[in-house]
Amino acid sequence: MNRVGEMMRLRVIELLVDKNRLILSERAAQANPGERATILHTLQAGDIVEGIVTNLCDFGAFVDLGGLEGLIHISELSWGRVGHPESILVRGQSLRAYVLGVDQEASRIALSLKRLRPDPWKTVQERYSVGQVVEGIITNVVDFGAFACIEEGLEGLIHVSELAEGHFLHPRNVVKEGQYVRARILNINGAARRLGLSLRLEG
Repeated sequence: MNRVGEMMRLRVIELLVDKNRLILSERAAQANPGERATILHTLQAGDIVEGIVTNLCDFGAFVDLGGLEGLIHISELSWGRVGHPESILVRGQSLRAYVLGVDQEASRIALSLKRLRPDPWKTVQERYSVGQVVEGIITNVVDFGAFACIEEGLEGLIHVSELAEGHFLHPRNVVKEGQYVRARILNINGAARRLGLSLRLEG
């Protein structure tokens, strides 16, 4: 639907001058003050709410809670790596979200999707063991090695010294992003959220 040139009634949701960011909401402008106040005073951190995705942007997703919009920051969409909210959400989608916080003065509601699921790092040492061979997908290749995801939210580092035998110019000469690999677990530290992997399957 083309709405170019149309006059709209909008409500300022967020204004950050230092970041040149201005966020407006048509849905929030349509809700009456009493409706917004009721939502703000009713919600508390830890609540589970239902809403509809109204907008997706680089830094997160806006969700209509029935008169007031909440923001799910991109870091709260998943325990795993998210390139853009559009990779997991669509406009108009209904969802349940966890309330992280409510700022009544600023009329802001911080939401989370990932908090509805357990943090995989809290039980990683119960579910995996050193020496175990796992399957994963390469998510990032850097000068000192490569990162591989073995399940949503669990990424481990394959140090350059553990990629292959012999000499090579760069880790990209050995692996590439999106490649499936089998790796051996070298070390696990759930508290530090660190997982060491090796493509050398024999210790």
